[in-house]
Amino acid sequence: MKIEVIPSILVRTSDKLRSQLKKISKYFEKVQIDIADGKFVGNKTIQAASFKGIKPKIKLEVHLMVKNPEKYINDWKKVGAKSLIFHYEACRNEKKVNEVIGKIKKNKMKIGIALNPRTSAKKIKPFLKKVDTVLLMTVNPGWQGQKFLMSQLKKIRQIRKWNKKIDIEVDGGLKPGTACLAAKAGANKLVAGSFVVRHKSVRKALDELKKDVRCLK
Repeated sequence: MKIEVIPSILVRTSDKLRSQLKKISKYFEKVQIDIADGKFVGNKTIQAASFKGIKPKIKLEVHLMVKNPEKYINDWKKVGAKSLIFHYEACRNEKKVNEVIGKIKKNKMKIGIALNPRTSAKKIKPFLKKVDTVLLMTVNPGWQGQKFLMSQLKKIRQIRKWNKKIDIEVDGGLKPGTACLAAKAGANKLVAGSFVVRHKSVRKALDELKKDVRCLK
C-alpha cells in the first residue's frame, strides 16, 4: 500500500494554529488536527471555534481526544473537516461506538476509530468493516514529543492481518527509524507531529520520513 505522511497540529491558541498551518500547508495534502478537551486527556487544545476566520488550503482530518465525541461532529462538519477520528475508549459500550459511527457517516465524513496503547486490538475488531481508518496510538494520547512504544507494533500487525485494505494510521513518536518499523508492521498512514512542526525545515522532515519508509523496497 502507498505510504502517506500526515502532519499533526496540537496547539492551544488560534495564533499557533495559523502559524503551523502556514508552515506545513504547501508540503502536504492533509493535516490532522488534534483536539483535546482536558477530560479524556489532561491536555486542552483549540476547538472548532478557533477556526473562525481561518480557511485552510489543506484537507482537515480531526482526531477527537474527547469525551462524548458525538457532541463535536456538527461543529467540525461546519469547519469543513473531511474525516473524524474518535476514541474507542471514549464510548461506554458497543452501542455507543455504533452511534458515533452512524452520526459521522450521516454527516458524510470519513470515519476513524482510535485505540490507546493499553487497549487490546480485539476491542475494535467488530467495527473494522464500518470505518475507513484505524488510528493506533504509539504514545499515550494528549502530548507531542513522546517516545514511540515498540509494544504497539504487534497491534499494527494484528489489525493488518484481519483487514488487508483498511487504512491503518500510526500516531506518536514517528521519526526516521520508527517510521520504517510502523510501515513494515502494516501501517500505511504515518502521523508525525513534533518531528515535522519542530523541524527547521518541513521539506527536509518530509524527505527524511519518505526516505525512511523506503525500507519496504
